[in-house]
Amino acid sequence: ALSTDARIIIMDEPTSALSEHETDVLFGLIESLKRRGVAVVYITHKLDELFRIGDRVSALRDGQQVGEGRLEDLSHDDIVRMMVGRDLSALYQRHCSVTSDEAMRVDGLSLKNTGWPSEYLVEGVSFEVRRGEVLGVFGLMGSGRTELLETIFGRHGDHASGDVLLHGSKASIASPTDAIRAGIGLAPEDRKNQGLVMVMDVAENISLASLDKIQRMMFLRTPLERRMAEKYVNRLKIKTSSVRQNVETLSGGNQQKVILGKWLATEPTVLLLDEPTRGIDINAKKELYRLIDELTERGLAIVLVSSELPEILGVCDRIMVMCEGRKTAEFSREQATEESVLKAALPKST
Repeated sequence: ALSTDARIIIMDEPTSALSEHETDVLFGLIESLKRRGVAVVYITHKLDELFRIGDRVSALRDGQQVGEGRLEDLSHDDIVRMMVGRDLSALYQRHCSVTSDEAMRVDGLSLKNTGWPSEYLVEGVSFEVRRGEVLGVFGLMGSGRTELLETIFGRHGDHASGDVLLHGSKASIASPTDAIRAGIGLAPEDRKNQGLVMVMDVAENISLASLDKIQRMMFLRTPLERRMAEKYVNRLKIKTSSVRQNVETLSGGNQQKVILGKWLATEPTVLLLDEPTRGIDINAKKELYRLIDELTERGLAIVLVSSELPEILGVCDRIMVMCEGRKTAEFSREQATEESVLKAALPKST
């Protein structure tokens, strides 16, 4: 973009995959561009970034401009109210629904680094999650959170070791198919490349993991597929013109709901969510928090990976912290603070 000598540069979620240092470099570059008279349109869901680099803000909701103003005249809450249309003082919805029934236990789970067999991406991690509970997993980039969920889900086969127990019994999970049959679902971090088939419609995506329920003699029964999809479109309040709408035309929040619908259709007992609110707006986040609360009230056990500390503290009943592939701490909802959780996530050398 810079090489074209552009006078207007549009940046769409530019920091979504950047480290803190890389973000600082980008912001320095933006300040340099502003001094040279270049106009920058900066699209983000991270409101703290707006106050660091922005001059004016324009808020959109459901495809329409709903507010604008100079950032020096607005607060964080003012922008949130514009985006959502109401006060979000109760953004995080959580009713205690934790039971004493253990849904899943992980004992000594490890994953070798295939590039360096002497190293581990996940090493000796153990934890449990109960029915009706949200267990949060927090860590910095490269801490092994995603690899942990993928290993539980059977994505890494022979490179993994350790035990996964479901409802007290050892589960044999050598592939995602085994995990699905055992009652585990995984909503991956990269929803567009791993969670959805973008060229398929809503109904086809929702039915993907439970085709055995809608086929007869290897033929799909499309009326059953449609009814299954409509059930979860209504239950999850997915905004779509019909279940035959192409999923790539939906908003990020509604795409995430389609992924949830896909896994709920398998009737899981444990649901693994990897960065479920990444790249979606605040209103869609609130909807997902409501769904998580509703699902746990029905007895589902959820393991939630998130890079957002306020989200981890607001949604989870317990919090497990990882650093460099290892579990470094565990906190109850009452014990956890931003400082204690972040301290446990930092490498000891720093």
